[in-house]
Amino acid sequence: MTKDFNLLRLLLVLSEEQQTITAARRLHVSQPSISVMLKKLREQFNDPLFIRNNNKLEPTPRCVDILNQLPTLLDQMDALYLDDHIWDIKNLSGEYTFIFSPQLMTTIGVPIIEQFTSLAPNITLDCYQWGFDALRDLELKTNCWGFSYLPMETSKNIMKKDIGRDEFMAIVRQEHPIVSEALAELLKYPLCINLIHGETESSRSEKMIKKLGLTKQISVRTSDLSMMMSLVETTNYIGIISKHNMTRLQGRFRFIPLPQELTDESRYREMALFTHQRNRANPLTKWLHQHSHKILHAY
Repeated sequence: MTKDFNLLRLLLVLSEEQQTITAARRLHVSQPSISVMLKKLREQFNDPLFIRNNNKLEPTPRCVDILNQLPTLLDQMDALYLDDHIWDIKNLSGEYTFIFSPQLMTTIGVPIIEQFTSLAPNITLDCYQWGFDALRDLELKTNCWGFSYLPMETSKNIMKKDIGRDEFMAIVRQEHPIVSEALAELLKYPLCINLIHGETESSRSEKMIKKLGLTKQISVRTSDLSMMMSLVETTNYIGIISKHNMTRLQGRFRFIPLPQELTDESRYREMALFTHQRNRANPLTKWLHQHSHKILHAY
C-alpha cells in the first residue's frame, strides 16, 4: 500500500480539534475531504485511529502511540525546509497569544510585548495571566506561548525550554517592625505566598517551613500580585516575591533575603518557555527563548 506521509499532520490536527468540522476549517479544506483523508489513514494503519464519543473524536491506543512519536518526526521533516535566514519577524501577521505567570507579567511580559509588537506591527497579541486554563490553551491555540516556573506537570504535547533561574525574597512595607532576616523574626508575622497555577503541591517555602517542623500557618496564598502588594503595603504582612520586581518596587517596599534555614531549594526556581510541540521548529519560539533569556539576565 502506498503511504502518504502528508496525511500524518491530519492526526495532530484531529487530536487537537477533536472534531472534523473544526479540523477542516483549520486546514482550509472541506469536511468531506477530512473524512476521505481519515479513511486513508485508517487503511494505512489498519486501525480506526479515532472513536467518536459525545460529538468528540478520541484517539485509540494505537493513535496515541503514533501521536507521541509524530512531533519529533514532523520537526525533523520541517527542519529540511526551514531557513532562518529568510524568516523575518516583521512579516508576521494574524493573532498570537502570550501567557505569563503573574510573577513574570512585568519582568518578562512587558519587555517581550514591547519588543514583539514593535518588530511585528501587523500582529494582534492577546496577553493574560497564567491560570487554570493555560495548559489547555497551549494545547488548543495554534500561535500560543507561555512563561512560567518549573516543575510543571504537562502533557507530552507541551515542550519546555529553560530560560533561567528566579530568586525569591521577602517583601515588607518600609515601616514594617521586622528587625532582621532571621527565620524566627520572619515567622512572627502573617505570610502571603505566591500561588503558581499548575503546581500540585504547596510552594517550596511553605514545604520547607513544614519540613523544619515549624507550626507557622500560611495566612494567604494568592497568584494576584496586586492583592499581595496591597496587603504588604497596608499591614504587617510579609510577602514572598521574585527578586526581579526589586527595581520596579524599590523605595516603595523593603526587600529582605529569605532566611538561610529555608535553603536554596525554596529560594530559587527554574523558569521556562512553554508551547505546543507543533511550534518546536517555529523561528518565533527561538526568538522568544533567546529574548526572554536575555531579559532575565539583564537584571
